[in-house]
Amino acid sequence: MLRSALTLAVVLLSHSGAHAGALKDEIAGLMKAMGPRKGVVAISVRDSDGNEVVNIKGDQPVMPASNQKLLTSGTALVLLGPHFNFETRLLRSGDRLTVVGDGDPSFGDPEVLSSMTYTDAQGQKCQGMTIDALLALWTDAVREAGMTSVRELVVDDRVFDRSNCHVDWPVDQLHEPYCAEVSGLNFHANHLDFWAVPSPRGAEITRIEPACTFVPIRNATTPGKTRDDGLWIAREADVNSFTVRGFLRQALKAPVSVSIDAPPDFFGKLLAERLRTAGVAVGTVRVIAAEEPPSTGSPIGPVIRTPIEAIVRRCNVDSQNLYAECLLKRVGRQVSDAPGSWTNGCEALERLVSGRVGGTAGLNAADGSGLSRENRVTASLMTGWISHLTRDSAVARPFLASLAVGGTSGTVQKRFRDLDPNLATVRCKTGYIDGVCALSGVVDCTNGHQPTFSVICNSYEGDGVGKAKQLQEAVAKAIARTYGKLPERSLQPQRPALGGG
Repeated sequence: MLRSALTLAVVLLSHSGAHAGALKDEIAGLMKAMGPRKGVVAISVRDSDGNEVVNIKGDQPVMPASNQKLLTSGTALVLLGPHFNFETRLLRSGDRLTVVGDGDPSFGDPEVLSSMTYTDAQGQKCQGMTIDALLALWTDAVREAGMTSVRELVVDDRVFDRSNCHVDWPVDQLHEPYCAEVSGLNFHANHLDFWAVPSPRGAEITRIEPACTFVPIRNATTPGKTRDDGLWIAREADVNSFTVRGFLRQALKAPVSVSIDAPPDFFGKLLAERLRTAGVAVGTVRVIAAEEPPSTGSPIGPVIRTPIEAIVRRCNVDSQNLYAECLLKRVGRQVSDAPGSWTNGCEALERLVSGRVGGTAGLNAADGSGLSRENRVTASLMTGWISHLTRDSAVARPFLASLAVGGTSGTVQKRFRDLDPNLATVRCKTGYIDGVCALSGVVDCTNGHQPTFSVICNSYEGDGVGKAKQLQEAVAKAIARTYGKLPERSLQPQRPALGGG
């Protein structure tokens, strides 16, 4: 039995070694034929055991863009644990209510709410929850507790620091949802959605979500003279005051989304407004001061819990920046017992990756999402990290399940459609900011092999994005052809069971 196992291992090594050399030559040829004409192309490939079999500028530090989320989400799964839950609570102490945030980026996120299952007051199981229904869980609980007035409604966001916008993020894009503020209490992914229809003056806002009356909206639209719609909404700096400009020729089919300022303050005002509508008088509404004692009181209404698996999946599959930043800051909170910040979160990430992969040469973590242009990583370290996670029995399943599937989901739904699913599936994460295009992940072969890869292109020009994507797909397919045709990997540890998405 031992001899046959050793023989099989030798055969596997022989096959793998012979094919690794051919794969390296093939990828080098692909890079010359398809790669962007200028800039840096860094490539690393590792076999299922974590051995690096291809390294082309793989040790050169490069900007990872959203591939940074692979470092962040993996760190969160390891340090917070795969069974961690974010918990947002409403506490009552006499005639005072306190909302205690836990940094949950999904609290009130309509995309997450639409897939929720819950049991209503009549005991019926329901699929999908609206924002109004979510808020009613607390407003109804307050009324049922016999409260007719609330002296003070306080929002405690101190799980994170109050540096809500990263210093490296583009100032002219802070109104965009992908640059939404990062807070200890987030709601509706920290943005407002505006729907509009044409009007004689240019456009009319018909609805905002979440619905609220305390946000000033100035209509400065004008009739258009072209065939194209041109509606945009600006938010004043450091205040939730919005101006609608441009024009419309037909009703919006999807909303215009704009980030909000000071999410804890916004949510406090929103909850107070809903309580008043429900017949509960509300006095002062404020965000807690940093020096106040820890919030105490009896829970009122349900604790809103979100499992980390759901968070890392939306972080990676949908490439949600807010989710990555909240994971990073929550890690910082966990390891330091101080408010989570970009500083203590990045320190924890670098320390963990260094300990697990073996050195962090070329690694600089500036934020959790990759939006900062100060992030640096090497392709070799990226594949080392992914390979480590896929072989860690505690986190392999949720980590792999958080990756987008080529031809099926997320940011690669329209890519890899010509890859034979009987050979392999590409589970990966894209990354893009100006001058950066990255793709890293796992080629999940049906024979049990799980090689990891990273192709990161920096500083290209012109049509570089298209060429970078073409090269990335060609590399992943070459890996699939090489490892997907090797003998069954029967000596590997138990592979995590994964669904199709």
